[in-house]
Amino acid sequence: MVRVGTPESAVRAAARAAEEAGFGGLWTNNPPGQDGLALVGWAAEASTTIALGTGVVPVSHHPPDEILRRMEELGLPRDRYRLGIGSGQGPRPVERVREALRELRPAAGCALVLGALGPRMCALAGEAADGLLLSAVTTAHARESAGLARAAAAEAGRAAPRVAAGVMVGLTDADAARLEQVAAFYARLPAYVAHFERQGVTPTDTAIVARNPDELAERLAAWRGVVDEVVVMSPTNPDDPEALPRLIERAHAAWRASTPSV
Repeated sequence: MVRVGTPESAVRAAARAAEEAGFGGLWTNNPPGQDGLALVGWAAEASTTIALGTGVVPVSHHPPDEILRRMEELGLPRDRYRLGIGSGQGPRPVERVREALRELRPAAGCALVLGALGPRMCALAGEAADGLLLSAVTTAHARESAGLARAAAAEAGRAAPRVAAGVMVGLTDADAARLEQVAAFYARLPAYVAHFERQGVTPTDTAIVARNPDELAERLAAWRGVVDEVVVMSPTNPDDPEALPRLIERAHAAWRASTPSV
């Protein structure tokens, strides 16, 4: 996953590096009032096969008609694109997202993914979306959340959603310091405070800081079989042009090294 604010050249380089390394996809974030879809457009132009996703567009700030208009303007490849949405801010978040899914379904022409923290939103992903994107979770909580979504899909007579989990991965002391800043940011958001209280952990407990390849392989291996897709997220400042390609290379090598012998 690359963040809004990453230079266009770095986004394009990350998309190429991810595709060449054999990653299944590349995601962007989309904070309120910003334009993560533009990054998807750059990544689409720099790649040909990997899936592309936005995780996630808050519908409290960006209503469905705005999202659809922006997708059309950018010419996003619907066969590769996964539109992730979240509730954003305000009352009745589940109802707001449910209505957004109803509006997007007939016109988006792509997979619809729901970013969820709480159990009701996880269940809604199973009831009405094609995918579930989790973030800042332990493996145990991810497994539980995926189970809620899959059970809701089965009850609704739908196919199980594809479940992805974003995992913050740091490789250096600078990354570790940045993760502390991310944790401080989460501490100011009531929804995330509740999210971590439900899990009984701190934000840094859900991240990986690995100083060598063996440690990274071991930590990533814990995610095998938990979700359908592990999304590697970087805490590194995007101004470092080598940060994303370096993380992509090392994460892919570590994932391969963690593959069980047959």
